[in-house]
Amino acid sequence: MNFRKAVNDFLDESPAYNYLFAVPTGAEAIQFYSEPPALEKLKKKSLLILRARAKDQVEKIDSSNIDKEIIFMELDRRILEGLHLVCNDVFMPVLGNPLNMIGWSDLVSKDLMDKFHVFLAYTCVTLGHAKGRTVLPPPPNDVTSSEKTSSKDKSQLLEQAIVHWTKQIKTVLRMDPETVLKNGNDPDPTAEVAFWRSKSANLDAICEQLNYERIKKVLKFLEQNKSTYTGPFSKLQKEVHIAS
Repeated sequence: MNFRKAVNDFLDESPAYNYLFAVPTGAEAIQFYSEPPALEKLKKKSLLILRARAKDQVEKIDSSNIDKEIIFMELDRRILEGLHLVCNDVFMPVLGNPLNMIGWSDLVSKDLMDKFHVFLAYTCVTLGHAKGRTVLPPPPNDVTSSEKTSSKDKSQLLEQAIVHWTKQIKTVLRMDPETVLKNGNDPDPTAEVAFWRSKSANLDAICEQLNYERIKKVLKFLEQNKSTYTGPFSKLQKEVHIAS
């Protein structure tokens, strides 16, 4: 893409696209893309230049408003890790700050945070899938320590986490090497060896996560609050260790 045309099309009052990728291709060379570049092209840190407004609200960008109309973000090959890190360490504290919730009703603020927690959880799970592992998404850091949240609401949030973990773990436990045959494929014997190696590593990773202090705190809190979820989950933990 021609450098001058790419920038002008992006800055125009009726832009052809709302974002622009600047990808280093050499010591002093940069290639611009109007679509996400292929992963193999992201060998170094790249720059995502993003319009702050939606397409129906755009304005022509010049030196007087560029600081308000443009957002810059760094990208590298670990895009998902970067997304999770920014959401968890930047957006979560900002959204959860009571000063930013002034004027909101309790219902609105609770609904927003609940949905954001779900988004974070699925981002965490997707990260695991990309690496071929099952990642148990941890609940928000402040769930058990927040004084604003009642014990009942805390228990509900943590029970939701246990329900999610249970589904993930049972999916791994049910996996069997015949799945490839059931899908109509014709694998050779090494496919089963690869399957058991992968499942073994996945079960080991789950066992390791179940020993994390953060997950132990969740279970301890629910036990103290007489949750009915801890008993079945404790049995499931034993199944995982036996399977591993």
